[in-house]
Amino acid sequence: MSERLGAKEWATYWRKGTITTFHGRFAGNYDGAVREYWHGLFSLLPTGAAIVDLATGNGALALLAQQHSAREGLAHKVTGIDYADIDPARQFTGKAFARHLRAIDFRGGARLEDTGLDTGTFDLAISQFGFEYGEPEPSAREVARVLKPTSATFAAMLHHAESAIIRQAKDGLAQIAACVKSGLSGAVRDLHKHLDRLATRGDDPAQDSRAIDLRASINRILAELQQEGGRYPDPNQLVFYVENSMSTFNPQVTAGKPLPDKLAMLQHVTTETDAYRQRMRDLISSALTDADIEAMKRRIQSHGFTTEEDRPFVFEGTHFCHLLRFSR
Repeated sequence: MSERLGAKEWATYWRKGTITTFHGRFAGNYDGAVREYWHGLFSLLPTGAAIVDLATGNGALALLAQQHSAREGLAHKVTGIDYADIDPARQFTGKAFARHLRAIDFRGGARLEDTGLDTGTFDLAISQFGFEYGEPEPSAREVARVLKPTSATFAAMLHHAESAIIRQAKDGLAQIAACVKSGLSGAVRDLHKHLDRLATRGDDPAQDSRAIDLRASINRILAELQQEGGRYPDPNQLVFYVENSMSTFNPQVTAGKPLPDKLAMLQHVTTETDAYRQRMRDLISSALTDADIEAMKRRIQSHGFTTEEDRPFVFEGTHFCHLLRFSR
């Protein structure tokens, strides 16, 4: 299976109603120092400036730009493009920020390498964890094309191979591997099926040796996974897997549900885990080394840009990403 996700997989993810792709420590990755950086950049633009967010996803960064413009009365025109089939304004109709999303020109099915945007239109192109997913040279050529020939800026926060986010993603994959290897899902499924057979016969599961053995096996697995979770600063994925698998035994969750419904809930845990694994593999494969970043700089500079910023970006005391900013 390819480590890179296609437009269909990303569209499925964005329709789940998340504004960003992160969880745990970095769930607020558009807050604090990150938000302050982007606000500072937006403040440098003249009234009525045009901004494009490249690989916008569900529009978190475009939303920052639009909210800042509305608050400061700058009348910025914000566009967000993504190659997934996105519709953030419809996705978040019940949110307080929905009116700001409606003011953004979102365009799905638009690739970084061929956005379909007009030439020389934008004063500022921005991207947070998106530009590095594109093909390097065509993406650089396209951002140069859509920006105005003078007084234009391109700024991107990029996944770095040694960043805390990549370490978190690798930890998440390791946790998933431990969960799958543990056999918890199979043991839970076997116990559900056996309990259903006992209920059909009217037998007492507390007196059934097979049911007792299966419960003991599950308890051993849970103890092992608890020990495994202690190895990680954020065992989020392990907790998700265990809690959602075991919730199928919770009467408050499954009371009155037939066996197929319980097994479907268990399968949903597997499906969500597989999807997360694909996203993290995609993320890791997009991360840039120092050599990759140097190559990206040269490509963008070849289109008439000057490098203004080239540095690690620190967020909550960690190497969060790499920041590049160019002007021409």
